[in-house]
Amino acid sequence: MKDRKNIVFLAIGVLLSAVSKLLQFVYQSTVGDLIVLAAAVFFVLAILHSLTAFKALYHTAQGARQANMMATLACSAVVSFQIMMILIIGNNNWLGLLLLVPFVAMGALFGFKWFQNIVRPKS
Repeated sequence: MKDRKNIVFLAIGVLLSAVSKLLQFVYQSTVGDLIVLAAAVFFVLAILHSLTAFKALYHTAQGARQANMMATLACSAVVSFQIMMILIIGNNNWLGLLLLVPFVAMGALFGFKWFQNIVRPKS
């Protein structure tokens, strides 16, 4: 059977996103803000598992550990960005700009790991 993790992650992300919007707009619930964070994580995982280079790295012995680390960094960056936007736009709280620091840091670490493991892997 082909590797279909990306489809499963995408389906879960779409479902969580729909539930989030239903809770936010129909029921005026703030729980929808929390559910959208999980949806964002599943969308990131769907994108990563759609990339051929990431899948190839994931299926090697040492590469799986690196791939999991990269996925964690990417998901952390996206969650930081989502929380920042919820605070700034949703709650008009400009302290959310402080979350730019972990967003940029996690994004930079992800980029470094991507370059280290995908673009120029050690021979």
